Amino acid sequence: MNSGGQLSLEYLLLLAAAFAVFALLLPLLNFVFEASVFGLDSVNANSFSHSLQNLVDEMGFQADGSISLIKANPMQTWNFYSVDNNLIIEVEGNNVQKKFEVAFPNKLFFKPVSFSEKKFFSLKKQHGKILLEHN
Repeated sequence: MNSGGQLSLEYLLLLAAAFAVFALLLPLLNFVFEASVFGLDSVNANSFSHSLQNLVDEMGFQADGSISLIKANPMQTWNFYSVDNNLIIEVEGNNVQKKFEVAFPNKLFFKPVSFSEKKFFSLKKQHGKILLEHN
């Protein structure tokens, strides 16, 4: 009878040791997870910025009144704002930011916007200028 109690106690000690190891590894695993999500989201934003740049370049050859749509699908928070002729796309992670630029042929007036869910943008050519709007 005594050996059954000792076996239970040894099992509990082994279980406590396993939980202690997991408790020590959890912050490291969390950091790795957040870093990998930020890396994937940065690749996603880079791909979006290249696609948007290609659309802007194509709009230069299209007639006035032309419209093109593009979808942004971030995993974390993206900030969009304009500086002169450039649209800046900023990806935010835990205390980390990465910026991507899209060059426009004209001065861009774009109200800053932050979002973390799917959003559609439209490019419009009016009076020889390319405009960017979000829906």
